[in-house]
Amino acid sequence: MGRRVMARVVAASLLAGGCQAVVPSPEDGGRRAVPSPVSPAPPLAPVPPVSPVSPGASPAPQLTPQLTPRQFAARGRFTVNEGTVSRSQGGFQADGVNESAVLVSGPGRLALTNPQIDKAGNSASNSESGFFGVNAAVLAQSGGSVEISGGSVTTDGAGANGLFAYGESSTVSMTGGTIETSADYSHGASAADRGRTTLARVKVTTSGIHSAAVLAARGGGEVTVIGGELATSGRLSAGAYSMGSVTCVGARLEAEQGEGLVVDGASSLSAKDCVVRGTVGARMFRLGGRRQGPSVLTLEGGRLMAEKGDTFQVKGTTGLITVRRGVRVRNDGRLLHVTRLARAALTVEGSALDGDIMTDETSSATVELRGGARLTGRISRAAALALDASSRWTVTDGSVVGALTGAQITGGAVENVIGNGHVVRYDPRLPANRALGGRSYALAKGGRLLPGR
Repeated sequence: MGRRVMARVVAASLLAGGCQAVVPSPEDGGRRAVPSPVSPAPPLAPVPPVSPVSPGASPAPQLTPQLTPRQFAARGRFTVNEGTVSRSQGGFQADGVNESAVLVSGPGRLALTNPQIDKAGNSASNSESGFFGVNAAVLAQSGGSVEISGGSVTTDGAGANGLFAYGESSTVSMTGGTIETSADYSHGASAADRGRTTLARVKVTTSGIHSAAVLAARGGGEVTVIGGELATSGRLSAGAYSMGSVTCVGARLEAEQGEGLVVDGASSLSAKDCVVRGTVGARMFRLGGRRQGPSVLTLEGGRLMAEKGDTFQVKGTTGLITVRRGVRVRNDGRLLHVTRLARAALTVEGSALDGDIMTDETSSATVELRGGARLTGRISRAAALALDASSRWTVTDGSVVGALTGAQITGGAVENVIGNGHVVRYDPRLPANRALGGRSYALAKGGRLLPGR
């Protein structure tokens, strides 16, 4: 608390001196930061933020319209717009509306070592802060580049992201150190419109609502996470949220009141050797206005834990899910839940997954098991199942499948479906079931495979 109060005092004194711009200086490789004669912009009345990402809830009222082109230009207390500048052990603060503590525009480059970066104050428009990075603590735009080694980034204003890369060729990277955001609609690290943000061994915490630890925002933002710990405690705050491309390797992501992973619209998210925990493991959907196309999720190794819901949830979109190399899951009973005119394709390679496969009457699902995969659970509403010779389905309750392909039949018994005394029905009318011939078969360890729906 003391540090944030001091940050406001320092920021107030900086406001009195105006913004900073970069001008030539022999002592700093030809560039140094000096006070600019530009007076601070008059304060803007904060507007309650509107979230650009609202999984699981009705959209908030549009109190501030989304305007194209953007309504507010980015401003910064410490700015670099050309050349290369390096700083070590410095403090950077801002508390103005729509004002970043650090702003780098192309072709400028900034390298910071062990900085203390503090951002207070709300954004005037959460559409602007969520899509363009306005009001972020650190913002790179128009091809600018920021590299941070160690240190801390802290924000406590609504719509105040920690790190943000906006626009093609804009990059922000942080190695080591911490990022903490405490107000609503404030993501830890973000990228939008083909900007790229990279975290390596960084600890990220957010506590506001709609505040994902990392967010690849609209326009093909790219976020990469290597190692580190990402945690959210606010409602509807995912561990990782993708409207573009998110890649996580060897990281731990925990969302106390949100999804572990979210893929929104025609976007992708991959997690390799990660431990992910959320109320729902992974949610795939398309919020209104997002790009149409499949949502792609790839898991390799690691764990995916759903504390209060489904491991995989697909709503109103096409979800393509690949699980390989020993992924372990935990859920409240449903492995895959497909609803609201959605389609899902789950491919499992070399992993053993527990939970039911469920669809509503408007949706469909296909599950493919290969490479020694194991599925334990119930299948309802005629989802399709394909197995190779090395894979097994263990049935836990009466089930109905649509197409059933790859059944290993010997002497009138199906060897790779473990019935445990339950009945499984298949649709004999489907061309994919022609090999079953409309007949009945015994299942391993009891139970029957019967034609009919």
